[in-house]
Amino acid sequence: MRIEQLYYLVEVAQTGSISLAAEKLHVSQPNISYAISSLEEEIGVTLFTRTRAGTQPTEVGKTIISKAQDIIMRLEDLKDTAKVHSSLLNEQLTVGAISGICTSFLPKMLSGYKNKYPYVEVEIMEGNSGEIEEGVQQGQLDLGLVGIPGEHQFKHLMAEKFMTCKIMACVGANSPLASKESLSLYEIVKHPVIGTSEHMRKELRKYGTPREVFHSSRTEASKHVIAEGMATSFYLDIAMKSDPYVLTGLIIPIPIKEGITVDLYWLHGKKMQSAACAAFLKELMLQVNHVKRLIAL
Repeated sequence: MRIEQLYYLVEVAQTGSISLAAEKLHVSQPNISYAISSLEEEIGVTLFTRTRAGTQPTEVGKTIISKAQDIIMRLEDLKDTAKVHSSLLNEQLTVGAISGICTSFLPKMLSGYKNKYPYVEVEIMEGNSGEIEEGVQQGQLDLGLVGIPGEHQFKHLMAEKFMTCKIMACVGANSPLASKESLSLYEIVKHPVIGTSEHMRKELRKYGTPREVFHSSRTEASKHVIAEGMATSFYLDIAMKSDPYVLTGLIIPIPIKEGITVDLYWLHGKKMQSAACAAFLKELMLQVNHVKRLIAL
């Protein structure tokens, strides 16, 4: 049995004609007829009946044709994978991501990506959404992973939402707010806060003037301050599920009564994305779908 016999078999079944199949495959009719006859002789069954209506598969032929289609699909997938790996050799990929993504599913996703594409050099740059969007626009980043509250127009970029996350209020275990099952922004604004985004500042200002006691671009430094009970901060729910501070009980994430959410987007320039970028997004969505299933449990 040869691979081309399977291609001939499927094409004849789809067109209902040896002559049409020969025309589409750019092969002579005698070659296709001989290939199918040889295959029938080899496996000991009749695959087609020739009638005035055309060449029709027998009942057993239908089963074998279906299996041949599966084999061809797997073969084409194998070829595509080989092409991707070949084109990815020695590629570089620079990705910008917000803190909540960097500390949640990105590490595991990167591990899977590097196992599949070990020769791609990936650089991750952490920043806020505005910095990342600007970096992609200016061509400094190949891909951006950002969090956007509400509607947003991405200028001159391709963007797609892939997840919606809740914002949690995070307090230290010895904070006076630690025993609360949920917190309103009115309650939070009465206490010191740390590392708030401009969006959260706007939300808090609806209920008072937020008192920011500490400014740091480093997530780790902010978490030390929170763990000491000195201030409240805000993080994505997905980032808290595997956070060491949360797992050890030093930081307690509490739902916000107002139900504030952030939409996560991937974005890249409007030019054709590289093979490395396309493979990265495919791996990203595999991990995102896994996280969504865990959240749904």
